[in-house]
Formats: sequence, structure tokens, C-alpha cells
Amino acid sequence: MSKKITISILVNNIVGESPFLAEHGISILIKMVGEGREEIHLLDCGKSDSTLLHNIKAYRIEPAKLLLQTIILSHGHYDHTGGLKGLLELKKQHIPVIGHPDVFSSRVSYVGGFRSISCPFTEMEILKSGGETFLTRDPVKINDYMITTGEVPRDNEYEKNPFFRKILDGRWLKDEVDDDLSLIIHVNKESFFLLCGCCHAGLINTLKRASELTGKKKCYGIMGGLHLIGASQERIDFTITELKKWNPKIIIPLHCSGKEAMCEIKNHFSANTKLLSCGDYFSFQVE
Repeated sequence: MSKKITISILVNNIVGESPFLAEHGISILIKMVGEGREEIHLLDCGKSDSTLLHNIKAYRIEPAKLLLQTIILSHGHYDHTGGLKGLLELKKQHIPVIGHPDVFSSRVSYVGGFRSISCPFTEMEILKSGGETFLTRDPVKINDYMITTGEVPRDNEYEKNPFFRKILDGRWLKDEVDDDLSLIIHVNKESFFLLCGCCHAGLINTLKRASELTGKKKCYGIMGGLHLIGASQERIDFTITELKKWNPKIIIPLHCSGKEAMCEIKNHFSANTKLLSCGDYFSFQVE
């Protein structure tokens, strides 16, 4: 029996004329309905709990009554984790928080000057707030239709993160954002839907990982941050060329995808690209 997946944009960098608020961050609500059962999962929590909770209410959902099966953290940057603690404290519900062991690491960016981009909370604070952390480098099966990518191998020369550093075991190290993961949604026997937080691992690397994990050769759709903001023209060209081989039916670039890259994706995939804002949603059937 088929199920309906509805993906709602709770937090994003862009907002239209609406009661929703925008901020530099992302949070996506995934609702799966079928066979008399409903499951709700959250990918990332935006930059702040004030925006996250405001936008949940703007969807006419009472945050305290939102029954989440899981919260999935795509990686440990502040604009994906900032709303986590406030949401947990409000709900007073023990919720599994799935991510990578590096999620709570200390990290720095040189983009726009030396600045901290770490998760603003420690793991202990999240545990005290009601989160039950499940941190692993491996893929995690959420249910029969959804699985995380776990760590994504970096197989091409274009998709790099040259401006990040982290502190690990007292050492100042280059940060390739190894904790970056995406969510794979089973669509049918042949295809999957890829839901990304930031895609620091690279969209093409992540698509390859999703195909290897699922055994599926087709990508029905892609949604989320594609981290092409500030990317070189060479990298954007590479991404477009490789993306054409996948030929997704729907592409919804959000958050850190970058204006130039979003325009090029829209130009090359005009009929397949949707430019959505906070408060928008997208639905599809899975088999």
C-alpha cells in the first residue's frame, strides 16, 4: 500500500509575504501517512528556537503537541542545531536525536572572518533537555522508507570544504565536515528522494552514496541545502553536468544552495526546479 510523504519547510533563508519568519538556517518537517498510521520526523532545527517555534505555530501546529518520532541532525553547525534545545525543553518529550559523533565538536569558519560555527549546546545539555542521542558514523534506518546516509565518501576533486577548521583531541585540524549526512526516502523499486541539510559532502558524492546504499539507480527528487553558495563556476558546472545524468523529476534548492547556483539549476532544469520559501511544502507518494 502506498504512503503519502509531505515535506514542509519550517526554516529557510527565504520567506514570501506570509506569517512565517526567515533566518539563515534550515529545518524540514517530514510527515508520512498511510495504512491508518502517521509518522512525523524533523530534519534539523534551524538557527534559533524562536524562529523554529514561531513557524511551527504558523503551520497551525501547537509545538508542544507535535509528536516527533525522531530529530535528525544533518551536521553540527549552529544554523542546523540552534533550535534543538528550546524545542526539546518545550515539548518535555524524550525524543531520539540522530546524528554523527562529531555533531558537538568545536568548529570555525573563515568565510566572512574568523568565527565559531559550532552547535551552541553540548551533548549533556541536549540529554538534560530530553533528547536521547544516537550518534554514529553509519547509516541509520529510521523506518522501512527512510535511512540516513551516514558518513559520505568524498570521491571527486570538486566537492571540498576549504574554509573550515575544527578542534579535535586538542588539535587544530582541517574540517571536511565528516558529520554531514542526508536523508534518503524510498519512493519505489527504482528511485529514491534525497533530503539534504547542507550537503557539505557534495551533492554528487551524496547521490552516489544514496544509490549505493539503496541499490536504486534513479533519483526521483532532491530537496534541501546544496552548499553551492560561493562555489566556483567550475564546481557549479561539474554539479550541473553530473546532475543531468541523474535527471531528477524535482529539484528544490534551499538554504545554502547559493543564488548563482540556484539560477543555473533553474536554467538547466527549468521544468523540474521549484524555488520554495518558509511555509511551503511538497508532497509525493511512495510505494
